[in-house]
Amino acid sequence: MPTETNSQGPADTDADTSGECRAGWGVFLDLTKPRLAFLSTLTGLAGYLAAPDNFQWLPFLAIGVSIFLSAAGALALNQVIERNVDGKMDRTKDRPLPAGLIATRSASIFGIITAAIGCGIAFLFLPLSAASLILATVLIYVLLYTPMKRRTHWCTHIGAIPGALPPLIGWSAATGHIGGLGIWLFLILVLWQMPHFFAIAWLCREDYARGGLQMLSVTRPKGSRLVFENFLYLGLLFPVCLAPVFRGEAGWIYGASSLLLNGIFLFEGIRFAKTVRTGGSTGNRLFLFSLLYLPLLLIVLLFDRTYS
Repeated sequence: MPTETNSQGPADTDADTSGECRAGWGVFLDLTKPRLAFLSTLTGLAGYLAAPDNFQWLPFLAIGVSIFLSAAGALALNQVIERNVDGKMDRTKDRPLPAGLIATRSASIFGIITAAIGCGIAFLFLPLSAASLILATVLIYVLLYTPMKRRTHWCTHIGAIPGALPPLIGWSAATGHIGGLGIWLFLILVLWQMPHFFAIAWLCREDYARGGLQMLSVTRPKGSRLVFENFLYLGLLFPVCLAPVFRGEAGWIYGASSLLLNGIFLFEGIRFAKTVRTGGSTGNRLFLFSLLYLPLLLIVLLFDRTYS
């Protein structure tokens, strides 16, 4: 697979100290992709709340802070590694590093320290199983997923692993072990991410191609493989979402709601397939529903486990 070229963006030299001088809190915040870090934090807290009744404020707060900081640090390091790629794509060229708002060294130090603090808090205040999962999330995202994006379309599948670990982290923090409903929440998030990111990949396929990112929409531009995999993961969501019901870990309210949500998700997947097969350029409806799907599913699950 083609690798990233050596062409440099405007902020690719550590000698550019002006980037350091201009870097304010807003620049550092942008490096963390706060919406993604916040989403990871919310799913981690949902995993904790879904565990059996042993709520304690200290681990609850420690989960939120450690997941947010470790995710923020990992996302900042992702931007450091991909600064050249980001400078080539319309959707990312205004990020802090390609825009020359901060020096690479400053961004690197910030990312490392932020991730280290997040992991340190986890090892101080959470069970070893949960803290180890947080560390694994950072390492997989930065050292495996990020470089794989320029080498193979399997990067999306690998990237789904760290993206799905937060609820398992939350469950493990509450119970002290890895298992039970936490595993099923992890699997649900793995499957949910595939149509979510496939929609983005189709919408941004020309941009990804310019950046040299080997997404499925780039390596298989006709879209038939993308449509097949999209239906595969949408279909697998039905039994995986219902597994907690059959295992007695969730009730009929969650079960019925998951069927409804997955039915709508599948319907949007069918619409998306028609768009792809006719050469359309959007995947917005599938993407937008994916943003609603996950919080609704988790809210219903927590309601069901609390009141059923």
